[in-house]
Amino acid sequence: MKNMKSINFDAKYVRRILSGEKRTTIRKGIKIVEPNSEVVLTTDGGEFGKAIVRKAIVKRISELNEEEAKLDGFSSKDELLKDLRRIYGSVDEDDIVTVIYFDVLSE
Repeated sequence: MKNMKSINFDAKYVRRILSGEKRTTIRKGIKIVEPNSEVVLTTDGGEFGKAIVRKAIVKRISELNEEEAKLDGFSSKDELLKDLRRIYGSVDEDDIVTVIYFDVLSE
């Protein structure tokens, strides 16, 4: 069996991910993820599901839009930016992020 990659999330996102409300994750920096690859979804070191990565798009924070914020489970881009600052500390408009689109696999 090949080594399956994992994506770790804060526990507060698990319900939104499993319900389909959160279908992307936005990570600071350039992340290399293979489209159509299967990943393990984890929180606090434990697995809570699996997903298929659909695509990954690299862009600047300033290029993020309201639709991407909603796909990430937030009500607005401002709410998304507030959470990115909580996770990463400083976040600038020029910072590069990777938007990873995924579909949770049902067991």
